[in-house]
Amino acid sequence: GSFSTTGLVVTSKLPRFSDMYTVIIGSADPQSIASKPPVEFTKTVTQWFTKDGILVEGLFWKDVEALINEYTKEAKKTK
Repeated sequence: GSFSTTGLVVTSKLPRFSDMYTVIIGSADPQSIASKPPVEFTKTVTQWFTKDGILVEGLFWKDVEALINEYTKEAKKTK
């Protein structure tokens, strides 16, 4: 994909006392002509944990991979 030329930056936010977690993926060089608009999701962290408080890592990575795919599609759309 086009991000191989600029690299990617992954940013995340979890405000204090909030369960809403935001992950943002964007170009490491936003000024580059190869860079694409950033993509993000905001979801409750409760969907990635069992009722016993164990992180189900596969569910989290599935959401992150979907976001990377969305970024890649953005890249193809804007060409």
